[in-house]
Formats: sequence, structure tokens, C-alpha cells
Amino acid sequence: MNLLMKMKRIKDLSPSERQVVNFILNNPGEAANMGVVEIAQRTYTSTSTVMRVSKKLDMDSFIDFRIQLAADINEYLESSVMYTAQTPIEKDDSLESIIEKVSSNNARAALDAKNLNEISVIRKVVKMMEEAKQIDFYGTGVSNLIAQDAFMKALRLGIRATAYSYYSEMAILSKVSSPDHLAFFLSYTGQTADTLSIARNIQKAGVPSVSITSMTDNPLIELCTVNLFVDSFESVYRVGGMSSRISTLNLLDILFTAFINSNYQEFNDIIAKTFVQETFDNNSRDS
Repeated sequence: MNLLMKMKRIKDLSPSERQVVNFILNNPGEAANMGVVEIAQRTYTSTSTVMRVSKKLDMDSFIDFRIQLAADINEYLESSVMYTAQTPIEKDDSLESIIEKVSSNNARAALDAKNLNEISVIRKVVKMMEEAKQIDFYGTGVSNLIAQDAFMKALRLGIRATAYSYYSEMAILSKVSSPDHLAFFLSYTGQTADTLSIARNIQKAGVPSVSITSMTDNPLIELCTVNLFVDSFESVYRVGGMSSRISTLNLLDILFTAFINSNYQEFNDIIAKTFVQETFDNNSRDS
């Protein structure tokens, strides 16, 4: 994850440590050229406080911290422009303003997968997908529609998968699942009662699981083996989860693309085999 994005979300800081973090976030270019003593002086803290912040960000040394900070500044500033640009949609907004705001929020949401998730975690999830004999996608409401989209991707790849629509079906599956399954839980809030109930069943059955949820403290995170995140911002209107839906779909696209590349030739052959030409004909029954 981008170091500055990580700093925006770091918790359990003392007041003096938070002062150091806020200074660096507000002055990233300047801070990247400062030594530990100078940052301590500018933040009215101590060198030990600055070093503790560096350690809490998983940096081995302050030199490593400065190098990483300098490397991540440009990406952070690009993302920050999008984040500061997000303004609530008002009832009196013009059509031009609505187009601009919704498009900007969705574009920002598509970058969340890159900014909020470590490559090592995404790589681990792809490995879990490779090892699973069956992948089950769980989600309710709008998240169920995303689960159905993921199921279709799996179907095109010839992978055993499920994405049931009803809670009773999902609950039964979760109780009979074995550890060679992989469960994906799609829930923006991470607090949906039905999803949490199923996640407890999955955890009890020893089935590996992955959540895709907002980067907030929520119960679902504690129940899953691995967690992937979308941003915790959502429009006040939240008609079916706008930006979070885009971010989740983008994250799943990344996972499936990396999964296909893990055995490209085999999956490429299956994709060609599962292509249904009739769906593109003028008289298609699906049209």
C-alpha cells in the first residue's frame, strides 16, 4: 500500500505520534527531504516519537521511511486530488455537475484497489483461488449482483463456483462446505447480519475466506482469513452503493485477470471453448 495512504488510515497513535503523521501528510514533499531531528523539531515532538511512527508503518529504519515516502509522493498527490475533489451531490445540482461528480467518484473508486491493498495480499488471494476446488461468492442486496458477476467469470473459466441468491441456500452451503472451498464475502459495510451469520459458519467449518469490504473496523474482518478493502466513502444517496460497487468490481477484475495469467494457455483455451456465440446473434434468447 502507498505509504501516505497507509498513514491516513493508521490507528492507535498517541497524540504526539498523530502530530508527526499529520505534519507529514500535510507536507509530504518537504518531509521527504527532512531528517528525523528536523521532523521532530517541526512537530514539537522527539526523535523517538518520529522513529516509533516509522516502526508502526513497518519501516525497518528512518532511511527506509524517507526512501518509501519519496517514492510514493506522486501517486499520493494524484489520488489526493481525486479525494479532495469529491463533494456531496446536492438536490439542486445541474446535470453537468452530476456527471462530473459521479464520474470523478467512480474513477477514484477504481483506484482504491491499488491504493488500499498490498500487492502481497492480492497475490495471496490469487494463490488461494488457484488452490481451491470450488469458489463460493456470498453477498446480499447489491453485493449479490456483484457475486453473480464474479460467478459468471468463474463459469467462463470452467471453475466450480456458486453465487446463490437466497439466504437459505447460502446458509446451507456454508454448513456443508469443506476446507477445499474458498469463500468470498462481498459486503461494503461488513455488518450485514445474514453475511456475518454465513461467515461464522464458514469459519467454523475451517474454510478459507476472503472479504471485500470497506476499510473500517467491522465484524466481517475478524471472521475472514484475508481481507481486501474498498474505500469507506460512499455518496449520501448511496443508490445501490455507487463508488463501492465500482471499486469491488474493479478489485474482482484484478483478481480474475491475475488468476488467468497464472495458467494463461489453459484458461485461454477454456475461454474460447465457453464463448457462446448465440448470445451475440440478432435473435438471441438473452437479448
